[in-house]
Amino acid sequence: MNRQKLPHGIEWTRIKQVIDGEVIELPGYTWNPTGGCLHGCTWEMPDGSVTECYAKTVAERLATSAYQHGFEHHYWRPQALNAPLRVKDPSGIFVGSMADLFGHWVPEEQIRQVLDVMATASWHTFQTLSKYPIRLAEFNPFPANAWVGVSLPAGHLMKPEGGARALKAYLSHIERIRASVRFMSIEPLWFDVAPVFEAWLKQHDRLPFEWVIIGAASNGRKLFQPREEWVAALLEIFDRQRIPVFFKGNLEWSPWRNEFPTMQRMDRRFEDRPRIALAG
Repeated sequence: MNRQKLPHGIEWTRIKQVIDGEVIELPGYTWNPTGGCLHGCTWEMPDGSVTECYAKTVAERLATSAYQHGFEHHYWRPQALNAPLRVKDPSGIFVGSMADLFGHWVPEEQIRQVLDVMATASWHTFQTLSKYPIRLAEFNPFPANAWVGVSLPAGHLMKPEGGARALKAYLSHIERIRASVRFMSIEPLWFDVAPVFEAWLKQHDRLPFEWVIIGAASNGRKLFQPREEWVAALLEIFDRQRIPVFFKGNLEWSPWRNEFPTMQRMDRRFEDRPRIALAG
C-alpha cells in the first residue's frame, strides 16, 4: 500500500473524524490488489487537447515494471491482499487507485476476496470508485466500513448531452447499492451536471448518494476550471440535500470545502467506542 502524504497524494483518503470530541485526520493509503483498466478513458480539454487517465500515464511512464503489459490489461495481485491487515492504526484506504475493481473484466471471485479483506479489516474505512456502476449491486450488501463511489461518465467520444444521458443511468444504478456511504466523484466537471440532478429530484425525494467530490480538469500540470455557474448550481443542490462536498485541490473556489459524510459505527481499534466522521 502507498501512504498518501501531505501536501500531495489523494487527499480525500485522509478522512477527518471526531473521536471523544477530538478532530482526528486519519492516515490515507491506496491499495491495489488489482491493477490496470480497460475503460480507455480520455477527455477533450477546452483548448482542444486530449488527455488520458492519470493512472494510465503513471503505469506506462513511471511504473512500467509493475505494468509489463501496459495499463490496458488486468493484473491480479493476491500477494497484496493482506496488506490492510498489517496496518494497525485506523486509516482511509482507497481501493483501486490504479484500477477499476468492479470493471466488467474483473472476475467475481477476485472482487469477493477483496471485499472479504475489507470486512475483516473493520477498523479501516475503505473507498472504492468505479466507472461501471451497473455491476455494483451484484455485491450487496457491502461491508459496513466501505464507501462505494461512482465516477462521472468520462468525456471521451461523448458530447455533454451524451454525458447527461449516461449520468441519468448511473443514478439508477447507484440507487440500488447497499452501502453505508455512497458517493460520486465529479472530476473533471466537464459539463453542466446540475440539470440531471434536478430532473432526478422531480421524481425522487433524495439523490442516491451521501457524499460528493468535485474537481477541475487537468492535462498534466495544466488545469481547466469548470464554469463558475456549474459549480454554484451543484452547491445549491447539495446544500439543499445536505450532502457534504469535498473539493479536489485542483479546483479554484471560495469558500473552500473539505467535508466528509457523517456516519457512526463501532471501531475495534478504539475499544468499541462510537466513531463519528466529521462533516466539515
